[in-house]
Amino acid sequence: MKISASLALLCALAGMLAGGLGRAAQPTAGPVATIRLEGAIDVPSAEYLERALREAHKQNAQCLLILLNTPGGLGEPMKDMYEALLNSPIPTVVYVSPAGAFAISAGTFITLSANIAAMHPATTIGAAHPVELFSMPKLPEPETVPGEGKGEGAKPKQPVPSDVMTEKIVNTFALQARVIAKERGRNADWAEKAVRESATATAEEAVKLGVVNLLANDLPDLLAKLDGRKVSLPGGKTAVLHTQGAPVVEIPASIKESFLHVLADPNILLVLLVLAGLGIMFELQNPGAILPGVIGGLCLLLSLYSMAALPVNYAGVGLIVFAMLLFLAEVKVPSHGVLTVGGVISFVIGAMMLMDTSLAPALKVSWQVIVVMALLLVMFFLFVVGAAVRAHMRKVQTGEEGMLRERGRALTALSPVGTVLVEGERWQARAAQGEIAEGDEVEVVGRDGFALIVRKRQSGAAQSG
Repeated sequence: MKISASLALLCALAGMLAGGLGRAAQPTAGPVATIRLEGAIDVPSAEYLERALREAHKQNAQCLLILLNTPGGLGEPMKDMYEALLNSPIPTVVYVSPAGAFAISAGTFITLSANIAAMHPATTIGAAHPVELFSMPKLPEPETVPGEGKGEGAKPKQPVPSDVMTEKIVNTFALQARVIAKERGRNADWAEKAVRESATATAEEAVKLGVVNLLANDLPDLLAKLDGRKVSLPGGKTAVLHTQGAPVVEIPASIKESFLHVLADPNILLVLLVLAGLGIMFELQNPGAILPGVIGGLCLLLSLYSMAALPVNYAGVGLIVFAMLLFLAEVKVPSHGVLTVGGVISFVIGAMMLMDTSLAPALKVSWQVIVVMALLLVMFFLFVVGAAVRAHMRKVQTGEEGMLRERGRALTALSPVGTVLVEGERWQARAAQGEIAEGDEVEVVGRDGFALIVRKRQSGAAQSG
């Protein structure tokens, strides 16, 4: 009995020791780093993602979770982003969310490039045709296949791009989408179809087609479903995710990245151009005002960055500048509103043409912003023109013209020269006609050097000039 009890005690101690060693040997799961990519894909977006991958790696995060909601964007930043994801040293997860979000165009490439792709049930993915990333010329009309005749039974051949470079771009992006999807074990045929035919899919369809890995209703649901998944990394390495209950740490965009992302907005570009034009023209009209000129110059410099980061149509910029010149000319040349109407038309057309939407359909100026800026310009210049008109119509208060029609009283008889009191001042005066008796009311009708020319004002009646 004593031997049995001793053996039982030894077995219990051995089990406790083994369990303790097992728990000590199990590595502690790192945090889940997250970033949020919203709006059009641009240069600041790519810089943000690349920095987040570096910081997540330094923090020993077990993965980087990207909350994605984008209508697309520019081709070069997109290329930088999917290359960074494919070569990431830590697992990456793209989660298209919240409800109503989408990963369109460039967003499709980014989603396909992540180790694990997830979507909220009420989201969409696809439409990655290169026409949304590069300018595509119009395709020619179908022609008959050579050697098969042009009769009724002849087969028309498929339209081909008129520009060889266009065809190369489409083929390159289609092949790249297929390579990315194959690398991540996803549906390569659908990925190529999304590029060539702008195919789209709902979240449920994307899971069934093998485009994304899973659906998740929210972030806790996603973390629960990611737990235990095995991920392949560059260099033949693998990692197992332990996301259930893991701390979630957000890597926010820096002030610089947020500011530049705001500047890379076509609506902000239009506002900057308007403020730059108003500030500079006000400074030219009123030299020494300083503040309007400083604001205008600053807005002009910021707009130059926006134009460098966005696919700008410079014909639109030219029309906006021309509109400003027409508004300015309205102040100088009374055109009864013709120049103002021309300026409004030029501004609206220029704002509509400001962005080359063939390069990035997601980057376009909002109609609301165009209308507000047009009304602001009209109101500003109507105020300026109105002030100028009122200044021209105002009676002259100084100099020779300011004395005309002023009334006074004869201090001495004018026959024809004497002294009068006008506006509280004594003046030498000469009667314009006849004689004026002392004490009579007079009216100034002219000036001769330092002497006034006056005439007698009949009491009860105003004399016409």
